[in-house]
Amino acid sequence: MTMPLGTDPCMTDLLDRLLVSVDSLTDELTAEILNGERSYAEGMLLSHEQLRAPVHDNLCTLLAALKNGGVPTSMDAPRAAGRLKAEQGIPLAALLHAFRLGGRFIWDRLLAMALGKDSAAWLLHRASDIWLIIDECSSAAAEAYRVAVEEQACRDAAARRVMLTTLLDGTAGNSSRAWEAMRVLRLDRKGPFLVVCGEINDGVGPLPTVEGQLRAIDIDGEWIHRAGSLLGLLALPNEQLVVAVEERLDGIALSRVGISRPFASLMDAPNARREAQLAAQCLPPGTPGTHVYGSSPIALLAAASPDAASEVARTVFGPLLTLPTTERAVLLDTLGVWFATGGSTTLAAEHLHCHRNTVLYRLGRITELTGRRTSDADSCAELYVALQAVRLGTISE
Repeated sequence: MTMPLGTDPCMTDLLDRLLVSVDSLTDELTAEILNGERSYAEGMLLSHEQLRAPVHDNLCTLLAALKNGGVPTSMDAPRAAGRLKAEQGIPLAALLHAFRLGGRFIWDRLLAMALGKDSAAWLLHRASDIWLIIDECSSAAAEAYRVAVEEQACRDAAARRVMLTTLLDGTAGNSSRAWEAMRVLRLDRKGPFLVVCGEINDGVGPLPTVEGQLRAIDIDGEWIHRAGSLLGLLALPNEQLVVAVEERLDGIALSRVGISRPFASLMDAPNARREAQLAAQCLPPGTPGTHVYGSSPIALLAAASPDAASEVARTVFGPLLTLPTTERAVLLDTLGVWFATGGSTTLAAEHLHCHRNTVLYRLGRITELTGRRTSDADSCAELYVALQAVRLGTISE
């Protein structure tokens, strides 16, 4: 059975001698790392003094662990090194390479100092202890590195959310501050810009793969979750891509998605946010798809004034709304198809897969219940507004 590395009197003496000269060893290893690791030297990410401190602490940790029988007494130094490299943007591979250089550096010094034949042979048998310590220290440094990267990413994401919120809420201050926020968000194009609002239903995102879809047509965007919705600010290279945005979003929408009108001044972003939110409400609940603000004025009126729209629906439809659910749905569907086909009973019958006389009967039934004839312009307008209010959920069918 072999003794732990640090319990051999000869090796203890070697390790003590290395600890005494740890300052000079630190300078040597720091220079070796800077010369051998291009991520440190060429990027000028760390100065000699910045690198020297963690090298010194980790050398002390390694030598102390060797004296302790191969068991590190503390992982503070490796963890601190991992955090430092993450904060400086040094690649993880470079961090791990530095630890390997440190292990080889100590190994070479021990071999050079083990002059006796027995000591050299014994040291070779204990090489695994040295590299086990290096592996444990590397693992601790790597874990600290990953944690620091995740924390930094969260801080960056939080900062981006704050900047986007100030733009959409109009609290960015003046135009100069708004453009600075856009620069940080990498949306500093001349415009036009769009705001998108998608409903989040049952925790499901409304626009999966949206960033990739828009990036494919050279459109940048920043997104934020807010009050059950996904809000996005898009920067377009030209106004011709407005239609392309609608098509891309419509193809992936899993819920109601509203799109604002294009705008050029960032001071108009808060108004565009309200437009996008209203545009989403211009689609019937539970209907996936996109709607551009202003493309349906009647639907916009109903969405903008739901209480008034509900009152109109109750006033216009009256007894029709008290019918059994199935009968009410048949009459309202027939009325909707009749409007959609330009008031043609023949086309409506074809669409509904019924006889033309059936359509006429249903329209007559609507007249009987509401007192409004489909042959009268004013009555038709009232029926259409009331129908939109019911479809948009301002009143229960």
